[in-house]
Amino acid sequence: MHNDIDELNMLEESKSKHLLKKVAKIVGIILLVLLIVLIIFGVIPASTKGIPSSPDPVVSYDQAIKRFEGIQEEEGPIVKDVAASRLMTHGEKTDKVYVLIHGLTNSPRQFIELGELLYEAGNNVLIVRIPHHGVEDADVGELGKLELEELTEYGDSVVDIAVGLGDEVHVVGLSVGGTVAAWIAQNRADVERVMLMSPMLGLGGMPQFVDYFLRNLFIRIPDISLGGPGEVVREHAYRGQSTRGVAVSMLLGQTVFSQARMSAPEVNGIIIVTNANDHTVDNIYAEKLTEVWENWGDEIVRYEFPKSLGFPHNLIDITEPGTDIDLVNQKILELLGENE
Repeated sequence: MHNDIDELNMLEESKSKHLLKKVAKIVGIILLVLLIVLIIFGVIPASTKGIPSSPDPVVSYDQAIKRFEGIQEEEGPIVKDVAASRLMTHGEKTDKVYVLIHGLTNSPRQFIELGELLYEAGNNVLIVRIPHHGVEDADVGELGKLELEELTEYGDSVVDIAVGLGDEVHVVGLSVGGTVAAWIAQNRADVERVMLMSPMLGLGGMPQFVDYFLRNLFIRIPDISLGGPGEVVREHAYRGQSTRGVAVSMLLGQTVFSQARMSAPEVNGIIIVTNANDHTVDNIYAEKLTEVWENWGDEIVRYEFPKSLGFPHNLIDITEPGTDIDLVNQKILELLGENE
């Protein structure tokens, strides 16, 4: 009797082991297939074609104001007041208008101090929120909705408004705002000058092949929201980062590179500002883009904040620890010729 029971137990144990091996094999195959798919997603380049500029500039100051009011109406129900688009106007078209473009996860609040200085110098100033930023009751996961076309349409739309606010349009962008500014420099002949500050063209501390892989991968898979527990809590900005938001931003940078290799930038006055202490973006990409533009005969103005200053990537935001907003803004004004 005991032998029969032992044999039965041994048979059941054998079946269980066989089943576990079968399950493990299936799981292994699934994981292998998933790994292969992820590798394919990362290796095959995402397209940077088919995103042309589509200008629709206003024809008057009043029309520019009307378009901006339309933006305010759209933002009203969904965007925090502190993160909303801003327009500093002298009530009429000025000689120059400055378009200031904030970075990923931030909002127009990031540029208020510089905007006020430019306004006090007699310029109109336009700071429009990038889509999906500053949304009420949302977190950084909202940026997982960001599309490449939204960034190019945004770049066109802010210039379209600005031409009615000033005789000369000057654009300043930081980080992803710098990437949008680069796209504007490449595509909009109705802009007088563009300043790229620490443009997001590649990730800091990453080999270039890793940048390439992650950009292609994260543009194709669902967004992963990365928390930022060590970041300062700011009402006007999201904490953490969005993998898709970063990938879309880098893809826009590659779009600019593709265009720049084919044709000269439409804007003649280009200023590239980098930060030697920046660990968020890789400055080598800004240098490479500068060289591509210079190969067309353009003279690019360059400036780099020294590493010894220890400035963070977000060096223009007064709420960012470690920056010196007065020093930074005065240098930016100097490069723009606004403190002469």
